[in-house]
This record gives sequence, structure tokens and C-alpha cells, in this order.
Amino acid sequence: MNNRINEIANIALPVVVIVTTIALFFMFKPQDTKPLFWINMFYTVFLEAILFGYFNILQLKSKDFSSPFFVVFGTYCFYYIALGVGCMLVYSLAIRPIFSPDTNKMYLASLMVLTLIWIFLSVITAQTDSNFKQTTDTLKEQGQSLNFYSQKIVLLATRYEKLCEEKGVKYETHSNNRTELDRLKGKMCFLTPNVLKNDTAVAQISTMLSKCEDLIDEMEEASIINAPAVQKKMLRFVDNAVAELDMLKGLTRG
Repeated sequence: MNNRINEIANIALPVVVIVTTIALFFMFKPQDTKPLFWINMFYTVFLEAILFGYFNILQLKSKDFSSPFFVVFGTYCFYYIALGVGCMLVYSLAIRPIFSPDTNKMYLASLMVLTLIWIFLSVITAQTDSNFKQTTDTLKEQGQSLNFYSQKIVLLATRYEKLCEEKGVKYETHSNNRTELDRLKGKMCFLTPNVLKNDTAVAQISTMLSKCEDLIDEMEEASIINAPAVQKKMLRFVDNAVAELDMLKGLTRG
């Protein structure tokens, strides 16, 4: 119900205001209608259309632009409307009565230049914001992907550690790693977004996680006697995976 009311208001209110504006202009229309009358009437309607158009755009909030863009664009609109109204009042009440009718051309040219500047600034701002938002969205998606890979390898490492404890398999090392898979976890948790810019790298990382999960499944199904052999497979896998990640980071650096 509220959406319908908003839709009606968004259409009905601008129409009522514009029709009322035109009616007021004709109510005070001079007997000897001059070009200035029509210029001011159509320009006033144009300014009102910009004002209500901005309010409608503000409610829709396209996903292609960020929230700050609407604030900046709104500022441009209000400044443009204020300057436009100021130009109309100053010219119609002060300049036009003193100078010749030929100044209408200068007045119209001023409005056109003012409009052109507003359009230029709005388009440049929209283009800049769109590119910025696209970059931000890409970084956000890459961050989410990196977080997924990090959480995935942490879960796999935790699962593998529990299986090694159950099977009585120990990882002998001078480091603080509890299992050989902790080495891979440390590497993968510090991947940079540059790696995700390469589709081949993403595919290799996904394949790597899949192979790791297969080895963990194999450790889960292995007997206590066969567990050390699976551990050796995991150790070789980790060595190769760490070397591959170092290679991918080197290739995608920059």
C-alpha cells in the first residue's frame, strides 16, 4: 500500500506542481507576450523537472552508483536550480528593464552555458563514481573470496589435525605447526587480491583445496597402520601446493 502511495505521489506531485506553475504564468501573462515570458516559463518547468527527477532518483538509488554520489549530484542540482532562479530574477527584474531586448540572446546563452556546466559536472562525477564503485565492488568480492579460501583451509586443517590425533600420527618439526597442513594454511591465509585477478590462479586454488579435502577423506578412511603413508602423501601435496602458491603470487604481483 505504501509503495502505491509513493508511486502516485512521485507522479502526481510533479504533475500538479508543473501544471500549477504553467497556470500561474498564464494568469499573469502580459497582453503583449514577449519571448522572455516563454523562456522563463519553460525554464522554470525545466528546473522543477530536475528537482522532482532528483527526488525520484534518490528513492530508486541505482546499484551502479554509491551513496556519496547521490549527495554530490543533489548538491549540483540544488546549486544549479538556485543559480538558475537567481539568473531569472536578476535578468527579468533588473537587467532586462534597463537594456534593450537584444539582451534576451545573452540571457538565453547564459542559461545554456549554466546548464551545460551542470550536465558536464554531473556526467564526470557519475563516470568517476561508477568506476570507483566498480573497483570497490571488485575488491569486496575478492575479499569475500579470500575470506572463503582462508576459512576453508582453516576448517580442513582443523579436521586433519583431529584425524592425526585419532590415528596417532605426529608431525615432527621444529616449527610451531601441529601438522604439515598448517604450512599450507599459513600461505593461503595471506593471499593477496592480485591472485584472484587471474582466472587460472583461482581455478588452481580451488583444485588445490579439492585435492586437500580428498587426502583428508583418505586419512579418515585409513587404518592406523596405513595412516603414516597417507601422511607422506599429504606432506608431498603440501610441498607442491606451497611452491605453487609462491609461483602464483610471483606471477600476479604488481
